[in-house]
Amino acid sequence: MNFCDSERLMALLEKEGFCAVNSLQDAQFIIVNTCSVRKHAEDRAINFLRSNINLKRKGKIFCLIGCTANLYGKELLERFDFIDVICGPNRYKELPEVLSNIKNGEKIVLTGEVENPFIDEIKNNMDVSSLISITKGCENFCSYCVVPYTRGKLVSKPAKKIIEEVKKLVERGVKEVILLGQNVNEYGKDTGENFVDLVEKIHDIEGIVRIGFLTSHPKDVPEKLLYLFRDLPKLYKHFHLPLQSGSDRILKLMNRRYTISHYLGIVEKVREIVPNISITSDIIVGFPGEKEEDFMETYKIVERIKFDDLFVFKYSPRPKTKASKLPDDVPKKEKERRHSLILNLQDKISLEKNKAYEGKIENVFIRKSSYKREGYLVGRTETEKPVILQGEENLKGKVLKVRIIEGFRHYLYGKLCENNK
Repeated sequence: MNFCDSERLMALLEKEGFCAVNSLQDAQFIIVNTCSVRKHAEDRAINFLRSNINLKRKGKIFCLIGCTANLYGKELLERFDFIDVICGPNRYKELPEVLSNIKNGEKIVLTGEVENPFIDEIKNNMDVSSLISITKGCENFCSYCVVPYTRGKLVSKPAKKIIEEVKKLVERGVKEVILLGQNVNEYGKDTGENFVDLVEKIHDIEGIVRIGFLTSHPKDVPEKLLYLFRDLPKLYKHFHLPLQSGSDRILKLMNRRYTISHYLGIVEKVREIVPNISITSDIIVGFPGEKEEDFMETYKIVERIKFDDLFVFKYSPRPKTKASKLPDDVPKKEKERRHSLILNLQDKISLEKNKAYEGKIENVFIRKSSYKREGYLVGRTETEKPVILQGEENLKGKVLKVRIIEGFRHYLYGKLCENNK
């Protein structure tokens, strides 16, 4: 979501006469986009600006934008006097005018909500893949989550505008779109539209070859969505479905509004419809009140479901959330132990699943050049598994047959088949 926002803000600033530079020394404005999901991410952003405070003497304007800006507002200016501009994610469209007119020493705060928070501008030099925010905000108020306080209420972008946007992206060479929302299943809740219809409309757009989306909340996954994985060839057979905990007691404290039985029902149904679908998830360990037996229930569910991959987080209290009022009673060392146990388990499962691809021929969408290995490309299988292979840059944006040579923990290694046209 933040990466998408940064791309769109850059396009907006460039349209208004600004240009990106390659070094802090050459910049007039240093803009840091922030995340508030965990305190560590907030600290990194603030420390980045603090570590470059010597540039303030050269007249640089420091801008802190994103979720942290909305969460703390003008309090940030009082605590960190080296920041000049605070701007929340719903008010980015005002930044070009603010930056054009700001005077040295002036302090500006732009926070709160607006009716239309979406930036329509698109970069001229697009990659073959693009992210599109279809909703902003969330009103589910999971007890650990700061998003409702940083991004505000749910706002859906009208389907007509999204379709126009995708067509414009295709004209600029985009072949793959990834739809983003805190909970895509709630898309259109405020406008009378729905997510399934939207995906079907995008699937019909000529020129698009791959579609993905993030994220689905288990409490309201429509069965129709599960059948899309089978019926729409352009849709990745990949489902990111955050679990958070394997304990019903903890799920209730988290205000997740589903049970483990309900979650397992979704997993079983989607695997019945598409047996080879890849499923990934999120887990939080060390939530307030999580006992060893609660953690072991999570561990056993991970063993049982065998996710293709997991994002595992150690619980960290966030301001304004309901959970922050609960005692953070799981010791740091215990959180780390539980975190390691789940990660080690998932490492074994992911490696085993990726090894199963060895020898198979997969249809791989070539997304980009590898930034680590010269002469190599990075692609995705139909189940959105990352594949690294040798190849020329002109293959980007194509779907090619690739034989998987070896499966590793985080990716597959493959070779182009000779019969690609």
